[in-house]
Amino acid sequence: MYAEAHADTLPDPLGVSSHTYQYSNFTLSPSTRLTFSARADTFMDQDGLTKALSIAGISGDLTTYINGVSGRDAFTMNLTNTHGQRSQLLQGVLETGRAVGRGRLSADASVQLSYFSGTPTSPVPEPATYGMLAAGLLVIGAARRKARQA
Repeated sequence: MYAEAHADTLPDPLGVSSHTYQYSNFTLSPSTRLTFSARADTFMDQDGLTKALSIAGISGDLTTYINGVSGRDAFTMNLTNTHGQRSQLLQGVLETGRAVGRGRLSADASVQLSYFSGTPTSPVPEPATYGMLAAGLLVIGAARRKARQA
């Protein structure tokens, strides 16, 4: 499984993402333990980017039924990277116990890149805004003064 995104030039603003996903359904007999493992490798070069993120993960879930009562077993493991190269063994275990289990194994990989060159500016009120604030305070003050005199 592989996901990648490239940005050789950085238009302002830039937002790129790529995601790939794969799953398989399975059925397990009673008293079965299933171990999953996957090697995840990520490389992220965020030279000049505002935000760069790559995620690789595996997850699995298993549902069992015994006499109308359902049980659930699940795992999730991710490798998240924001800079450089990282590798990790992702793994998980599902067990059926005394019942037949139906489950799903999922694997996914994604990468997200973004760039914004400008610095966000905080809004500065216009002089008219201050004038309206002062006029409003005067009206409220006059109303309170009139109510106090009555």
